Amino acid sequence: MNKALSFIRLDFITVKPYLTAKNLCIFVGVALIMLVVNNSAVGAIGLIMAFAALYASYPFAIGEKSNIDVLYTTLSIKRNTVVLGRYLFALTLDIFAGLSTFVLSFAVLEVMQQGIDVIETLVTIPILFLIFSVIQAVQLPIYFKLNYTKAKFLAYMPFVVLPLAIMAGARSFAGILSSAQIKGVFERLAGSIPAAALVGGAIWLAIMAISYRISLLFYVKRDF
Repeated sequence: MNKALSFIRLDFITVKPYLTAKNLCIFVGVALIMLVVNNSAVGAIGLIMAFAALYASYPFAIGEKSNIDVLYTTLSIKRNTVVLGRYLFALTLDIFAGLSTFVLSFAVLEVMQQGIDVIETLVTIPILFLIFSVIQAVQLPIYFKLNYTKAKFLAYMPFVVLPLAIMAGARSFAGILSSAQIKGVFERLAGSIPAAALVGGAIWLAIMAISYRISLLFYVKRDF
């Protein structure tokens, strides 16, 4: 695990030159516009987390350009360390983006004396984290299977497909159940939040574990 954490720092060092003040100002500026217009932090947090998810692919792009994978081999960095570190790097970006945007949104809305629905926002952050991390669970095996240039088109598809799948699933769910039944489902879920969280967490861990194993299988077979 210590080697994986060291690899996360290495990825941050690799990506840092591309996290320029100009790019950060643009991202934060767009997020602030959404925040002020909607008077809600949810959209701003989702936007910044989407940017973070995009930045999670930068180590693959830089690695392809600079042939960094060969360097990892010469430094005797095991391939499972590279894969685990890349996953932890992506998840760390997601968490940092969500929490930092929440703090910024809270400060801005307080200064504007508009206030923020803290409970709603804190509930939304884990949901957004789950959505983007599942997208990344689909993306990362593609990047490990192919190089960045070949993979980027396929890897961006989950950003389009997953939201559409969620919308379609929600409509199908609503079509099957009546409004009273839907209300009853949500009431039962609300009455057993710990159980729902445990089930959701177990499903998320299973998805990430399967994704990791597939990525490792692909990466081990690549020649550098």
